[in-house]
Parts: sequence; C-alpha cells; structure tokens
Amino acid sequence: MPDEMSTSAKPDGIEGTSQRRRLEHDIRPAQQRRLGDEVFEALARLITTGELALGSKLPAEGELCRLFAVSRPVVRAALARLRDDGLVESRKGSGSYVLGLGAEEPDADPRARLGATLRALEFRRSIEPDAAYYASLRRSPGELRAIETALANFEETIRTGDLRRRVDYEFHLSIAEASQNIYYVTGLSAIEYDIDLGQKLARDLSQLGQSERRRSIFVEHKAIFEAIERQDPPGAKRAMEIHLEHSQLRVISRGEEIVRRADAGARALSLGLPARTDDT
Repeated sequence: MPDEMSTSAKPDGIEGTSQRRRLEHDIRPAQQRRLGDEVFEALARLITTGELALGSKLPAEGELCRLFAVSRPVVRAALARLRDDGLVESRKGSGSYVLGLGAEEPDADPRARLGATLRALEFRRSIEPDAAYYASLRRSPGELRAIETALANFEETIRTGDLRRRVDYEFHLSIAEASQNIYYVTGLSAIEYDIDLGQKLARDLSQLGQSERRRSIFVEHKAIFEAIERQDPPGAKRAMEIHLEHSQLRVISRGEEIVRRADAGARALSLGLPARTDDT
C-alpha cells in the first residue's frame, strides 16, 4: 500500500519539500488522551518558529484531520484556540491563515496593520473617556453588573492563561452601552476588528511577561469599573484615558517587534533560507 503521506496533495501554504518534511515531522497522529491539545500545540509550534510563514494558508480541515488522524471537531477546536491566541485568522469561504495577512492583500504589510491599530486607538482616545464619563452618570444596576461581569471574565483569563480574543472588547463595549448613547456603541462596533488586532499586537509570541502584562491591564480596567461604580465621572474619564495611553504604548512596543520579525523573515526568504522570524 503506498505511503499515504507521500502521495497526498501538498497542503496549501506549505512551500517546498523541506517545509513539507518539517510539517510532516510535527504533524503526527495525535495520542488519544490529549487530541485537541496535541493538534493545537503542533500547529502553534510551527507558527511561532516561522515554519509556517506569516500570511500562509493552513491546510484545509480535511487535510489536517488526515495528518493528525483525528476527527473534524477536534481540528475545529484546535483552530478556535489558535484564533483566540491571535496566531491565525479565518476568512469566510477561504480558510485559516497565519497572521499577518497574505502579501497579495493591501493591508498585509505589518506596518499598515500597526498603523491601522494606532489610528483605531487614536479614535478610541477621543470617544471612550467621554463614554466612561457618561456611563458613571447614567449606568443602571444591570449595566453596572454587565461591566463587572466583563471585568471578572478578564480576570479569569489571568488565572487560566486562556486569553479569549473578545474579552477586552466586551469590557469596553459594556461601558459604551452603559453610557446610554448609541453613538458610542456604534463607534466601538465599527473598529471591533482593530481592537482585537491591538490585543494580538500587544502579546508576545513567547509566554515571557504575559501574566504581568495581563495583570496590569486588569488593574487599569478595575480602576475604570470602580470609578463608574461610585459614580465618579471625572475619575472614570481619567482612568479610561490612562488605560488607553498605556494600551497605545503596548501596541507600539509589540508592533515594532512584529515589523522587525517580518523584515527578518523577508530577508531570509530573499536569500533562499527558511522563513524563520524568531530570535536566535
């Protein structure tokens, strides 16, 4: 019987036989005891080491099922974790891609993505402090509970290490809703993607420093909530201003590192080397 691995079609996003061999080395039939974890960890390792380059398309779900010898729900759960960790994104009708986007797209340049995120933060700094101000004046008991729940969800991510993609957005949206001004809600909804992207830019690919950074963000969120809870409009406005100022600094720091790694990967590819963008 022919070797099924060697005769299958080459997965999308894997260029050249050497990269194909690396993928096949990392993607082995998963052990039954930890199916989802093993699929997630193998793919995450390929992404964070640069074996799967920025913008490349992951193999289709069916191909991943065959390579890992697992069911489709297991693969989908692993892909969901990769999305939540900001390592891949799904495009409707197309598949999953390693962040950033493919080079053929106009916003693929990491500098463009960083610029878009910073412009979103610029916009947020012009509206969210006032949204917090009015939330502290107008919030109902139910709206206050919604903000508190979003804050608790964020704290839970610190304890578990499972940084859900929308947890930061949900906190800020709950404040906009508590302002009882639909225009603040509409404004945040319009840049939802960029808020998520900003969170991804603010993370490190390694685990180093993640816990401390999340704790700092939580402390900033808690200060906003407490000012709204005690109905202190100037205090809520200032707490939001401080949080967004710090967010901008985090995004700039992470964004510059992403640009540096992307440039290193491009140079390696131009020399015919593997597209590794991690530090050596």
